[in-house]
Amino acid sequence: MLFGSPDLLTSAIVVITLVLGFGTIFLLCGLLYIYWGNYRDTKSSYAVGLLLFASAMLLQNVLLTATYFINVVNHWYEGIVMFAFIVFEFIALSILFKISWE
Repeated sequence: MLFGSPDLLTSAIVVITLVLGFGTIFLLCGLLYIYWGNYRDTKSSYAVGLLLFASAMLLQNVLLTATYFINVVNHWYEGIVMFAFIVFEFIALSILFKISWE
């Protein structure tokens, strides 16, 4: 049931959202590692921009995932919107990670 206690589908959405949230955090840590290596080699301002971008995204995702994890007990239905955002963000960061790794 959608507007009552969470059923199996919404419980699965909550778990998937948390897993993808932590996955996004790990992807961003990997990107920071790659961008730090690029900065050490090149000392370019572009690499600094990538480091700042990845750091801001990491901070945002840590705060968002922690907030979601804390609030999911009382407001599980709000997680459906978060699920859509985190899926697209995870896909985008996976593509960026693959491109950066090469």
